[in-house]
Amino acid sequence: MADPAEQLFDLPFDGEMPMPAALVRAPSYTGPFADELAKLVRENPTPDPRRWEQAKRDAIEFLSDWGDQAAELGWTAEELFGLHPVAPLTRYDVMGLVWLLNGKEISSIDERTAKIGATTYYRTKP
Repeated sequence: MADPAEQLFDLPFDGEMPMPAALVRAPSYTGPFADELAKLVRENPTPDPRRWEQAKRDAIEFLSDWGDQAAELGWTAEELFGLHPVAPLTRYDVMGLVWLLNGKEISSIDERTAKIGATTYYRTKP
């Protein structure tokens, strides 16, 4: 029988990349940005299926670890999940934090910034 996370996310497990524990929790995720997560899981907004799969993993991990804090700090769905409608993977100026992670982990987040390793992502507030 297939792993439930593989069925839900169409993510084959080949033994090389461990399945993140958060993938198992994703179907029951009801925290901040749950609607955006569900939309990301259903629809690939990019022409690159590998980046989409990585973004799903990153989104689940991020929301599990930082979702509540990001919401409390006023981060928006667009700032976390947004992509340019014509050039989704090339316009970094409008790319949401989830898409910038690309397998990396957040080390800290505040109302203005998120640190990804040695890189600081600056949030643009409206």
